[in-house]
Amino acid sequence: MKNKAVMLNKKYLALGLLLAIFLVGTFLRSYNFSDWLHFELDQSRDAKVVNLAIDEGIGNLPLLGPKAAGSFLRLGPAFYNTNYISAKIFGNTPTGHATLSLIFSCFTILIFYLLFKRYFKENISLILTTLSALSLFLIMYSRFAWNPNNIPFFGTLTIYSLLKLSDAQEKRRGLWFIICALSISIVTQLHFLAFMAIPTISFVFIVWKRPKIKIKYWLLAILVIILFYTPPIINDFKTGGDNIKEFTKAFTKKSTKDIHNTIEKIWKNASENSLGYFLVLTSSSHSELPKLKGNDIQCDGGCRKNLPLGILSLAFWGGGLILLILKLKKILFNKKPEDQRKKDFIILVSIWTIVSLGLFYPIAYDIAPRFWLLVAPIPFIFLGLYFEAINNKLKNKKLALAIILFIFLAILFSDLKNITQRFSEMNRAPYEVFDIESDKILKERDRVTIEQQLLITDYIQSKYAQNNYPVYVNSDPFYRRSFLYHLAERGIPRDDLRNSSIGKRVYEKGNYFLIYPTFSNTEKDLIKYAPAYELVEERNFGTLVVFYLAPINEAVTDLEQIFEPKGKPTSASGVPVRCRWNEIFGKCNLDGLEDE
Repeated sequence: MKNKAVMLNKKYLALGLLLAIFLVGTFLRSYNFSDWLHFELDQSRDAKVVNLAIDEGIGNLPLLGPKAAGSFLRLGPAFYNTNYISAKIFGNTPTGHATLSLIFSCFTILIFYLLFKRYFKENISLILTTLSALSLFLIMYSRFAWNPNNIPFFGTLTIYSLLKLSDAQEKRRGLWFIICALSISIVTQLHFLAFMAIPTISFVFIVWKRPKIKIKYWLLAILVIILFYTPPIINDFKTGGDNIKEFTKAFTKKSTKDIHNTIEKIWKNASENSLGYFLVLTSSSHSELPKLKGNDIQCDGGCRKNLPLGILSLAFWGGGLILLILKLKKILFNKKPEDQRKKDFIILVSIWTIVSLGLFYPIAYDIAPRFWLLVAPIPFIFLGLYFEAINNKLKNKKLALAIILFIFLAILFSDLKNITQRFSEMNRAPYEVFDIESDKILKERDRVTIEQQLLITDYIQSKYAQNNYPVYVNSDPFYRRSFLYHLAERGIPRDDLRNSSIGKRVYEKGNYFLIYPTFSNTEKDLIKYAPAYELVEERNFGTLVVFYLAPINEAVTDLEQIFEPKGKPTSASGVPVRCRWNEIFGKCNLDGLEDE
């Protein structure tokens, strides 16, 4: 009876700690969410797609999602559908569009915990969950709307579902099979790499395990996948397979531009994975490894400065791989009976790791930070394997505990330090001028928040209110579309200033603005516009500076621009057509919206 009470107390303590971890992680993901929202060109593009469906009916949702970077290939529309639902529930604003994504990101913490618990003991699982909740990498990808951002939730849910449906002791394997199909259907529509990786991992594991699932659940799972992929199927049927053709082109483009040899790509793949895993785990961007070019090893001043942490990251990643391989070898070739759940975990994580490394290899020189969302739990699993090895190999358990605690506190300190710095920068961005160090999470060159953008929009609106002249804006490419979006939401007639500059029409009645990072070469930009415009006012908004211009009389070509009501956007020349739901029985003409 006493033992039962002790176990019950431990269970409640673990649940209490998990709840605390979840609340802290949720707080960090949601703190000042509206003001610090990351809102750049992709987010403003996607917001316009959702706005059209909100304003003119759900039938205006597209059958395909956003374009894959550097191509016209599109996956399914799951991202737009979730943003639409989010906007209907939480409001048709950039914050409202992103709120459902935030919620999924918060619950990713719990999914991670459930996954860790399939193999590790309670204390290690809680430690790993704590670090995942405090990972600045995962926090920042929770704080805005973007199609890759919910890969950790749906990808990890797929992995966890695979473990549950293959568990002979699980009584609801059929239900988990349906959940697995559902999560696969969504995650494969969020990013091209997830589209390639998750089905491959699932297929290999299911073939390996051959779980006993009743035929009705197989049929239901297939039905779920078909249902979620009906929109892309309809779109390709109506366009003669345009999107499938783009799928082939995307592969051809990657292979034809590759100029690196095998050794270079192997090293690049290893170094990128090392640095990426270390970034996800520790939130530190201060790690670098030498570059390999032919027979030359290149490491400049910045590389040498960050090389110690780079070596540590390579050691962590390489050691984690070795521990995983040793575990897998023991499972495959050791005849001694082991916990089947732990065996399945190691096998599935091994498949996950191998498939991701295989996919990263041909694109090793084009890896972007968002790609680590596909493998987000694995760095923490590697750390758990280290903790397990330390605990098993050291006979002195107090020493083992001390080492584990030291590593945990070191990573915790790194996470908290980087979170504090990043939050401070976002808080100061609208009001202070400062430079930032290398950002390996979102690849930002300057800290810019939506609060800052809206303050600038207020300033522009104040100028517009004085004369009601249309507004013309040019900005850093990352934010130009965002400012045009904010102005449109306020009903202010606006256009890209690049359409009204030297050699083009210059209107007498117009409010002209340049918006650039404060530390950029603004003199060069002003000189470019000097033949047609004169500087009226300069206003600083922290990390961004705004120049208010007026046209020079000699440069004016027209009195004013007449803004006609915009019709439904049509496809740009050479861009594959993307249909809306309300166009499935007629002509499809959507795409220009995304390329404005």
